[in-house]
Amino acid sequence: MPDRSEWIIQKTEVVSDEGIVCAHHPEAAEAGARMLDRGGNAIDAAAAAGFAVGVAEPFMSGIGGIAHLLYRGADTGRVTVFDGSSVLPGSIHPDMFPLADPPSTAGMYGWPAVEEDRNNTGWLTPAVPGTPACLLEAHRRFGRLTRREVMEPAIRLATDGVDVDWNIALTTLIAARRIRQFDSTREIFFNADGLPRAPADFGGVAESLIQADLGRTLETIAEEGPAALYTGSIARRIASEMAANGGLITLDDLAGYEVRVFEGGFSVPYRDCTVTVAPEIGGGLTVAQALRLLDGFDLASLRFGTPESVHLVIESLRRAFLDRFRHLGDPALVPVPYDGLFSDGYTAARRAEIDRRSATPDASAGDPWPFQSRGEEASIGRQGEQPDPGHTTHISVVDRERNVVSLTSTLGATFGSGVVVPGTGILLNNGTTWFDPRPGTQNSIAPTRRILWAGSPCIVSRGNRPFAAVGAPGGRKVISSVLQVIVNLVDFGMGAQDAVAAPRIHCEGRGVTVDNRLGEPTVAALRQFGHDVTVQTEAFGTSLFGRPNAILVDPNSGLLRGGVNPYKPYVAAGL
Repeated sequence: MPDRSEWIIQKTEVVSDEGIVCAHHPEAAEAGARMLDRGGNAIDAAAAAGFAVGVAEPFMSGIGGIAHLLYRGADTGRVTVFDGSSVLPGSIHPDMFPLADPPSTAGMYGWPAVEEDRNNTGWLTPAVPGTPACLLEAHRRFGRLTRREVMEPAIRLATDGVDVDWNIALTTLIAARRIRQFDSTREIFFNADGLPRAPADFGGVAESLIQADLGRTLETIAEEGPAALYTGSIARRIASEMAANGGLITLDDLAGYEVRVFEGGFSVPYRDCTVTVAPEIGGGLTVAQALRLLDGFDLASLRFGTPESVHLVIESLRRAFLDRFRHLGDPALVPVPYDGLFSDGYTAARRAEIDRRSATPDASAGDPWPFQSRGEEASIGRQGEQPDPGHTTHISVVDRERNVVSLTSTLGATFGSGVVVPGTGILLNNGTTWFDPRPGTQNSIAPTRRILWAGSPCIVSRGNRPFAAVGAPGGRKVISSVLQVIVNLVDFGMGAQDAVAAPRIHCEGRGVTVDNRLGEPTVAALRQFGHDVTVQTEAFGTSLFGRPNAILVDPNSGLLRGGVNPYKPYVAAGL
């Protein structure tokens, strides 16, 4: 076969001793860096970047979404987890989401389709937003600058406008069929002629995305605090519009929302490091379980990208995902065997199922209940479905004192529910997209049920020192991409940019998706091992393997090294 040209896409690594902010829009990264330059810490920078990215990249996150924020204090070395995930409204019922006939699948998690797509699009789907409460609670506890200071960049971007780039224009065009049906959304993201706002053409000037209502909403929150959105004037507007449009979120739902705070988070050992994730309902637990399985194999000696090392990553991910689909859910409503899943005995039993040179595409979920120390009654859920790419954002920050933040936030699908609450500029999440619309499963739609989502912000420590902050958007491919970035940093000694840009795989069941950059010899060997491999080529307009970023605290020099996904307009900004 003749040779042909191939993309070679990469970004430079940012190195600094004073602080780095990685974010998925240049304006957000610069907003965070300005906070560090003013004397703020990693929390100030993360809050500023988190609010700003929700304005500059509004289809991925924002104050209508949910978030997890992990903070490692340099003074104590202790991680605090701020859980800004959410629960479904109290009046929701699965009968509101009848399955489509004829049967099909829909949404970013590939659940059975629902009539009129009402579990993915429109006023029925939002859960109570958690992002603003999460960011501001973390800032209240640990920030140095004022709330007004950290929110000012987002207010300015909303009021003055953001230059539309190719990413905004392309994403809006792809989602146009979903979001144009809502007047309040169409007025913001489309011109009067019905076309999306355009980026600069050859020698031209980019159109501006102005979100004046959102600017006023952010201004109110900066003045009054999160109460404005949960019990004040903004809450009343949300509840009023919900009632007028057949939505479910009430004033009581908003007023009852609380950020959960976990001191210490959930940690597992990996090699000579400790990996800390959010407990209970994020994707970090699946990252942690896969790392526990891999910890029994010497990946470093096998080298990056060899069929043998890739095979072990595939088999570990497969088992961690199968266990996720079968056993994880909202622990307030269903029993979850956390102790069993992470016990030494269960980990050893699952690891023993892995043959070093033979695939197990028909592997099934394990049974961690015999290893459970708390004696809960076993609960067996149904298997999950294959995902489509998800749309989320991630921010990593390390400051000059080596405080660390890893923050992942999302609206769910692209543009969330598609609904902007009129008069507020708030684009709401599509919370029910995370739930199985079939009743009676481990993760079915139910009143006040908490979202099980894929966000996997991680903080890696080595001894009593920070080693890395890692996270990604990308649906459940967040989990596989974060796992592989950690393996690249710890096992293969890569720098931050190489670790996030390296070719990856994804596996959560029978099939395996492989980046074509791994090369035909590796793909052929994986197929010989028995893997059902699909080769895909990542490009600027796709999100096939997650879009991670990371900051490494170099163990030799102590310098910070920031890396971001090379295919999107993401930025690492260092002082």
